[in-house]
Amino acid sequence: MATDKKLKRHGTGVAVPCHVTRKASIMSDVMKSLSFEYLIEVCLQDYHTKGKILEIDKKDFFTDINDNLKMSFNNEYLRYPIGPAAGPHTQLAQNFLSAYLTGARFFECKTVQIMDGREMQSMIEKPCIDVKNVGYNVEWSTELTVKDASNEYIKGSILLQVMAIELGFSYIKDFVFNISVGYNLEGIQSEKISNFIDNLKDAKNTDCFKECIKVLKNNINKFKKFKLEDIDKISSKISNTVTLSTMHGAKPEEILDIVKHLIKNKKINTFIKFNPTLLGYDNVRSILDNLGYNDIVIRKEDFDHDLKFNMAIEIVKELKRLGKENNVFVGIKLTNTLPVYNSRNILPGESMYLSGKPLYPIALGVSAMFAEALDEDIHISLSGGIDKNNIIEVLMTGIAPLTVSTLLLKPGGYKNMKSLVDKISVKQMKFGKLDIDSIKKLAESSKNDSNYKNKGNGRYLEDTLPTYDCFKKNCGICVDVCPNRANIRVYDDRFDAPYQIVHIENRCNECDNCHTFCTRGGFPYFKKITLFADKEEFENSENAGILKLDSNKFFIRDEDKNEYEYEYDLNEFSKGNKSIDNILETMLKEYPYLIQ
Repeated sequence: MATDKKLKRHGTGVAVPCHVTRKASIMSDVMKSLSFEYLIEVCLQDYHTKGKILEIDKKDFFTDINDNLKMSFNNEYLRYPIGPAAGPHTQLAQNFLSAYLTGARFFECKTVQIMDGREMQSMIEKPCIDVKNVGYNVEWSTELTVKDASNEYIKGSILLQVMAIELGFSYIKDFVFNISVGYNLEGIQSEKISNFIDNLKDAKNTDCFKECIKVLKNNINKFKKFKLEDIDKISSKISNTVTLSTMHGAKPEEILDIVKHLIKNKKINTFIKFNPTLLGYDNVRSILDNLGYNDIVIRKEDFDHDLKFNMAIEIVKELKRLGKENNVFVGIKLTNTLPVYNSRNILPGESMYLSGKPLYPIALGVSAMFAEALDEDIHISLSGGIDKNNIIEVLMTGIAPLTVSTLLLKPGGYKNMKSLVDKISVKQMKFGKLDIDSIKKLAESSKNDSNYKNKGNGRYLEDTLPTYDCFKKNCGICVDVCPNRANIRVYDDRFDAPYQIVHIENRCNECDNCHTFCTRGGFPYFKKITLFADKEEFENSENAGILKLDSNKFFIRDEDKNEYEYEYDLNEFSKGNKSIDNILETMLKEYPYLIQ
């Protein structure tokens, strides 16, 4: 039976344009963790048998490794000061590896707060992402429990260290994880969040870290370059830096007390992530209008209730003083997403949060204000519309690291990270001091930069997506844009189209991004043949799909909703009479490690 939550989600009464009307579904939208052993198996099998990992082809790996842009980030070696921002791409271990393969080295882990798990899931209605043009989202902190989020970050860090050696990328840890917490003092002082911070400062005594090490030892013979002695080199220090997010009800008068707690009591390097509202309503409205984003509705009350710039400066000054006293590094992150009124009615709810191109001049404007007010004496990291047109210019101002999110949700997905690293890795830069004049000039010029003018949302397509044979060529946009790698391309020449799309249910949380960019206007996560991990997943979905019963017996629901048992005979390949039978046989032959 569908839950009340899902009935509400698919029948909200909101005036949704016909081009985005979602079909009723009782499919699970809950984010799930994958075991470390499963991830190791999938990655090694993918790479050694298919020349890819998590649907990223070897040719799209970033392999031109050098130290041109190396920096010390809070005494950690960081090879490239770029990576995914806290968001869809930094929640699960497979997200971190996908970004790392394409060149990312700086990772902002998704924010955690005391409200988590089922409570948070009930508050995040789906779909939660809309990046057709501008980036919008309605999800904020992690959907996982705090403990599960911690485990994902531990697994992710270990997975990157292991695969870096196996792939020949690096024999030392060359990346940085930056954890994030919010949004009030009571929650951050709680045992739950306190343990989260402590466990990620050093995870060696956690059950998760111990289990991962055990898995590596038990599976060491599956690796080709990663050796038993390399296990002892794996760092258990996941993160030495925390960022305080000041959105979602964070009280301005509490921010300083939270920072004091993090610095004095937790003894951890601390950044504050400030909001774009610091630039002021009139300035933000002027920037949006000048770039053609007249349709974006911002509300004065969002600016009035937020932290004011004068108070922000005083907080940063005190932050710096406390940092020196406690021998920890401090800095600021600019900026959070911008709260706007939901005038598009694509996503649920009254409010949504803006990112992408129009945030670029806004974030730079806030950067210029801080740099000037503090006489350049502050470390600034930036997120907001970073792309290939501006990344070099921003880095040259001394602002680093830079993080991206919306860009990775566009066609190309994680491969868009490689295009950024390709562009910057040939440069040589040193970081350590801001250039205030350069920041101010860049902030001013960005207000009229044609690269960030509104190009429009483009046309919306009628849903004509079939279960099979999307096109007579390899499209795969739905594969690339999925943050969690829930869609895969499967070659099978028994179909009219050489490639078919198969959906993996336990990697999907129904963010809807694959629908946004489907060239047939459809919903791949509803329409495509789905692999189910267990009976509960199968029964909570209406998708055509496959559930393994035992070694060669499967339960199948075809595209006409017929359900039946199917027994696979190794000696009679291609005996199936239906398209879904052929898909199953191909998966068993080519991807047996995905059939759980």
